Amino acid sequence: MFYDNDSLNSLICNTYYFYELKSGGIRILRDIDSPEFFAGGNWIAFSRIRQDGTSVRVAHRLKDGYEINIHEGAELNSIFPQVAYKEDDHLIILNVAERDSTILTDVSQYCLYGEKWKVICVRREDQGNVLRYGGDGNSEGKVLYVDKTRSLDNFYFYEEKQEGNFFVCTDTNDREKQDYYTFSLVDGNVEKILGAEQMERLALDKYSIQFLEGNKRFMYRREGVQRVRPKKQEKDESFQLELWSWHDPVVPSEQARGVGYKKRSQPAVFLYNCENGKNYKVCEENHSGLYVAEGMDPVFAYEKDEKPYLGQRDWRHDQRFDLYLVDLRNGDHHLVAKELTRAVHWSPQGDYLLYFDNTKQSWIVVNSCTMQQNILTDVIPFALHDELYDRPNPAPPYGLAGWSRDGRNAIVYDRFDIWVVNLDEVQKSYCWTRGEGRKCNTILRLLDPGRNGLSVDLSRDNKVEIFDWENKNQGLGNLSANGKLTPLVQGDFAFSVVQEAKNAMLCIKQSYADDRDLWVCDRQGRRMRKVTDVNPQQCNYKWGSAQLVEWTNYKGKNNQGILYLPDGYDKNKSYPTIVTFYETHSSELHIHPVPGLSQAMIDIPTYVSRGYIVFQPDVYIEIGKPGESAYDAVVSGTRALIDRGIIDSSRIGLQGHSWSGFLVAYLVTRTDIFKCVNIGAATVNLTSVYTAIREGSGQPNMFMFEDWQCRMGATLWDDLDGYITNSPLLFADRIHTPALIFHCDQDEAVSFYDGRNLFLALRRLQRPVWMLNYMGQGHFLTSRPAEVDWTIRLQQFFDHYLKDTLMPRWMKEGININERGVDQKYDLVK
Repeated sequence: MFYDNDSLNSLICNTYYFYELKSGGIRILRDIDSPEFFAGGNWIAFSRIRQDGTSVRVAHRLKDGYEINIHEGAELNSIFPQVAYKEDDHLIILNVAERDSTILTDVSQYCLYGEKWKVICVRREDQGNVLRYGGDGNSEGKVLYVDKTRSLDNFYFYEEKQEGNFFVCTDTNDREKQDYYTFSLVDGNVEKILGAEQMERLALDKYSIQFLEGNKRFMYRREGVQRVRPKKQEKDESFQLELWSWHDPVVPSEQARGVGYKKRSQPAVFLYNCENGKNYKVCEENHSGLYVAEGMDPVFAYEKDEKPYLGQRDWRHDQRFDLYLVDLRNGDHHLVAKELTRAVHWSPQGDYLLYFDNTKQSWIVVNSCTMQQNILTDVIPFALHDELYDRPNPAPPYGLAGWSRDGRNAIVYDRFDIWVVNLDEVQKSYCWTRGEGRKCNTILRLLDPGRNGLSVDLSRDNKVEIFDWENKNQGLGNLSANGKLTPLVQGDFAFSVVQEAKNAMLCIKQSYADDRDLWVCDRQGRRMRKVTDVNPQQCNYKWGSAQLVEWTNYKGKNNQGILYLPDGYDKNKSYPTIVTFYETHSSELHIHPVPGLSQAMIDIPTYVSRGYIVFQPDVYIEIGKPGESAYDAVVSGTRALIDRGIIDSSRIGLQGHSWSGFLVAYLVTRTDIFKCVNIGAATVNLTSVYTAIREGSGQPNMFMFEDWQCRMGATLWDDLDGYITNSPLLFADRIHTPALIFHCDQDEAVSFYDGRNLFLALRRLQRPVWMLNYMGQGHFLTSRPAEVDWTIRLQQFFDHYLKDTLMPRWMKEGININERGVDQKYDLVK
């Protein structure tokens, strides 16, 4: 299933296509919304949009188009053609194929379970309030519990365990006084676990009760303590005071946006042992949560304590936390590790903990019973952290793919290969892919379309995604149980599996010039059939070509980038060139860019179609030297293309936005190789922006420099010379390149004043400079009229300097305050 939403139409029309695998036929449904498959995929339910804007819910049989209206909130049976809904106290189960329904009356609560729905429900009957189960609408089912006078409340059922619970009100005048019962459909047993007085004594939040090990222990949160409020005093509004305190965990600008102080406090978690009546605190108040191990009878949980690091959010990007192992038998806490930032995982059986240690740059396996720790880099001879990561904060791991089906192995990645980690005997861990990925410089990853983590059967073949690091080609392979890799689909395109079915796969295959169409193939990647043609008009577009280029940068390292050449490119002719970048791009070689308006950066296929060469170099940053690193990569790459005769040294423009806007501003203080430059939403004075506030979040900027994208990796005072060196504003007198600055006054990420300060500096130095402020817009344009205007003006700016076209009037004359919106001055003048 896929859909096409043309947002440019005055009336948005959703068109969905349903592809039949066997016949290849397509059923098209228009003006529908929120389709869902049910009844084994033979039916869909959707909302049909009427002409007056209202909608009706419809069940539609795909084989013949037969339809029946259904209740708006109806539940759908995934196996059979059934829907169910409640109206007043009537439970209605409708067979949509037979148009036949069964009705249960006097139902207050219900739950449906099993493939062909069975009903468990609370009903009011002559004998009293009854909890029944096993009925199917035609039969009432068996009685689990009856109470002649008291009402049943908040009944829950957990289908996997075939267990549930409910409350029984003990006082008709106080519905909060309730007894707590559990039940099992396995043996029909109902048991009172907690009495109303006991629940009141524990002050527990009844909705938080979670039983462990049958009914012997349970965890709960305490109800919020009602604090006596002081007598309301009259507010002094004669002046407004904002106090900034050095020891506040969150500064006032973030408090004003609801960070820290407006959040409800998180109550502590307790564990109660029903057998000995003891109560243990297992999670402190305002900790980030308690994560109970998997399995039917968990013994351990882990707790994340963020409190020691809350006051550091001004200068750290990742939230740090300390990890504790919690013994659910007695509430004992054991510190496992400090200052972690990545996810923590329980093994499927809850006997091992897996976390990534930032200092050791390795996954650590912890035996929860013995607390023994094994460092995986001791047995895996390759890095498990991202070796190319170039930011100051801790490098992330390559990833945890999932667990073996029996739960005894974790499956982790290094840069190229897949490793099977034996949890019981870590020394027996092995490289499943036999080092083939590293040998061939190819990244291998287990196929996981849902990206939810896998349960892997190590005894059979598994699918792997293939990414060739050298040429960026992608594909799909088959990995046998003994590690033999067999390519199934591979080529000069980007390839991904969207969904797997029993005998087929739905895939996306794309390249620079070929759109992101859907394809269907069998489970071995054979009989590939194209399902969609999403942009047939693109065949008339002048796409040109995309190719990978390599050169040696000024650090003596191999550097890559993407070079886009126009149709009919002739090395003997001169072409205008734009160098544009944002971090790294080479892995996007086969990604299809859909032509469109510019929201900030140039639209590459549009410029290529107009006869431009576009160059996107990869830029990796050395900590503390962002500007120099960009110079080493970008200028060296540009020089290499000049030396190879690919581009004309007299017709090269430069463009960047946000992070790369800062870097291009730096570059033009170091070189005059570019004939013109567009600087978008750039930080230009690191010494002042370091302590500035981000308008969007209210957060101080320090984390961006010390721990994140700006990559200084130190405070302003620890590296004052570095902050000064990387501040283009302070060296604006070295800029001789005509500049077009884009910076909007509602920019939520980079202060508008930085763009204006650079403009004023260049204006004072009497250098050619223009600044566009789309008033009311933010870091990127979101207004379509503004996008149209920006696309035109950016194109005219580059055309003038790189194609020698005439200058538009707005560049020559400016637009004064009285001419705004009256005369856009797009026309060209001599």
